[in-house]
Amino acid sequence: MVIRGQLAEIWRYPVSSLGGERLDRAEIGPRGLLGDRIFGFFDSESGAHIYPARDARWNAAPLISARMAEDGPELSVNGTDWTLADAPEMQAQVAQMFGRPASLRAYDAGNRPRYNVAPLHLLSVQAMEALRRMIPDSAIDAQRFRPNLLVDLPDLSGDVPEYALLGQEFSLGGLRLRGTVPCGRCGFTSLQVGAGLPEDPAVLRTLVRRFGRNFGIYCDVIDAGSLHVDALLHARVSAPEPGPVLIVGGGQAGVMAARALRKHGYAGAIRIFAAERHLPYERPPLSKHICDPGAIVPPLLDAHDAAAARIALDLATPVEAIDLNARQIETADGSIVPFGTLLLATGGRARRVPGLRRGHGRVHELRSRDDAERLSSALAPGTRLFILGGGWIGMEIAAAARMAGSEVSLFVRGTTLAPHILPPVVSDALAALHHAHGVALHFGVEPEFEETETGINCTIRGMQLTGDHLLVAIGMVPSDGLARRAGLACDGGIVTDDTGATAYPGVFAIGDVARPPGGRIETWQNANLQAERAACRILGQPAPPTEPHHFWSEQFGHRLQIVGQPDPQASLIAQDGQFWDFGSFAVGIDTPEAIHRAARKLSVCTTAAPRPSAAVAPVARQEYLLCPATDLIEGALLRIVHPARGPLCATRQDGRIYVTDDRCPHAVASLSEGFVEGGRLICPLHFAEFDLQDGRPHHAPEGCGPLMVHPASERDGQVFVSLPHP
Repeated sequence: MVIRGQLAEIWRYPVSSLGGERLDRAEIGPRGLLGDRIFGFFDSESGAHIYPARDARWNAAPLISARMAEDGPELSVNGTDWTLADAPEMQAQVAQMFGRPASLRAYDAGNRPRYNVAPLHLLSVQAMEALRRMIPDSAIDAQRFRPNLLVDLPDLSGDVPEYALLGQEFSLGGLRLRGTVPCGRCGFTSLQVGAGLPEDPAVLRTLVRRFGRNFGIYCDVIDAGSLHVDALLHARVSAPEPGPVLIVGGGQAGVMAARALRKHGYAGAIRIFAAERHLPYERPPLSKHICDPGAIVPPLLDAHDAAAARIALDLATPVEAIDLNARQIETADGSIVPFGTLLLATGGRARRVPGLRRGHGRVHELRSRDDAERLSSALAPGTRLFILGGGWIGMEIAAAARMAGSEVSLFVRGTTLAPHILPPVVSDALAALHHAHGVALHFGVEPEFEETETGINCTIRGMQLTGDHLLVAIGMVPSDGLARRAGLACDGGIVTDDTGATAYPGVFAIGDVARPPGGRIETWQNANLQAERAACRILGQPAPPTEPHHFWSEQFGHRLQIVGQPDPQASLIAQDGQFWDFGSFAVGIDTPEAIHRAARKLSVCTTAAPRPSAAVAPVARQEYLLCPATDLIEGALLRIVHPARGPLCATRQDGRIYVTDDRCPHAVASLSEGFVEGGRLICPLHFAEFDLQDGRPHHAPEGCGPLMVHPASERDGQVFVSLPHP
């Protein structure tokens, strides 16, 4: 693939942390743009280098601009009037802006606090436009992100099209560069820059949530030289093209992978082969709304959308064989179709009861729309329905059948409902709900069923029961036979890494058929996440940020929600009515606000387990008046300097007030300049996360201790805080 573009702007920053100068042309050496970041400001009292965002005392730095002149660097505090940096009047202005004197020094050759990644930061016009669409009320300008090179890449798609240059050599004018890694951004991006770019925490929040904290890429200089605005960019990407991309499976994971590929800029051929005759559809409604499946199963991808996205849909076209060496598939009608990248999303099939003969249409399963339509016709007042299996499908169909007037008997081999997912306290609550609505629950049983022309015979503990229909809902088996025959490694599903990649180059598996290192998670949300990860891996782009697992189920008009990764062996930490908090996950029935609060407590940035750390030890405290309650606006962070403790950070989250020390335990950073995400206060400098409940650090640098959290209360319109005794 050939990539073409044009250089739109050149920026140089003679003084680190200050605003820069826009150039028409520049000289580029092996270490980057000549004259870039060759000076720095230092605290005149301590001699320490200043770091805005890390230390709020220096946050005025980007209000000052710097440029190179014949006699040395010049500074301006209004962008119009320029004065030599060492002039007494300029030193006085700088001291006034910082509130303390600071001195300008040239860096030594071995002491240049430039990014230790690559010498040039390249950012695309398209990336800034994508960010502007996400936060239209924010002022988005290159000066916030301090790139050296702003380029226009009109032929590439995706939110950050310059990612296509990662690992590639390319020419820019007379230069030869190589893209190395995504460029990480910090709290500096939210600071006020000059007179036209106000302070805006939404910028950093969006970079964290949508871009994985990266914006643009770093580049190494291979061949140095001169550079001017409007210089042409040219790259011939050496990596093999991923396409044509063939997707086997027309379910949630397969369709979302196709959409993700388009979203991230892939312009080649995409073809989906679906065994079913229906347009791709979402499967959760099959059990949640079984009584009217035709009306509530909208297509995931209709013919119009598929045509607009240039995604070819081959319905009712099962794939029979894969030839990995020839890189081609064979469909049921004998067609041979070559692929560049193959993505298997074949899902799973319902697990069957050994020895149970079928033939009269009274034994049902639920994996497809056709299954749902057949089962729906069996639910009517007076119908006797047997259900084998106490998982989600079994419970949801039991609830729907009872509400339709059917008599329901639910048989569970274990002693609780959903025993592989839910702790007993939650299972018991669901059992009580079903019992209250007339479901006959049979636990710890191994029933034997026989289908006849007139009904279902059931033998259980010596008793004989008769019914009209039987739903077998005892789980699923991954449909990995196609992969096994092709020679791919399978073990309870197709073995993949966390991005869906198999051991065979260019072959991926996602959804219910895949078995990544963390195990299979059979949820709608996880199918979407796996599709996104696979698409990014195929295109060589950074993986998307992770998020807490979410799941919901509707039964008898009540909504059960789970956030986090459930563990049936987990110990209950707290319970409030029908909301159960187990620490690493929470479950609630008709408690959306509590579930939302629980979700915010869970990390959304990484799946890695937090490093064990001790919370702050208890200390003797005394209560003080902090501020009027009206000063704490929901969601905002407020810095308050208290005479008994110094700077504090206060915030109101979901109505509750939290107060912590304002200084980050790891660096001289003001936490009130950061933000709250997932129930954690996030440092604007290195993104260490501190639990608002107990101050424990998560995803923090080595050696970072806990944050001091101070108990707070609200009475008579005032906020009080309990601080350690002096």
